[in-house]
Amino acid sequence: MNMKTMAEELREIPAKKKIITSVEYECRDRGTADEVFSTVTGIVTDHLDELAKITFDRNEADHTCKVEVTQNV
Repeated sequence: MNMKTMAEELREIPAKKKIITSVEYECRDRGTADEVFSTVTGIVTDHLDELAKITFDRNEADHTCKVEVTQNV
């Protein structure tokens, strides 16, 4: 049985929408944070026409990087 995820069900509603994705990475070393930032830069370069907004926030106190993407659908 192939059940749809909650997100898939919501995407099927026939109305204009924006999809917001938030991902928090554990970045205990500078290399991991740099990799996340590099990926964000690539997304902006490769998918600019799909983006409404993208944010990158590095919190050195708790060793995390948070990326939030708002995508036009």
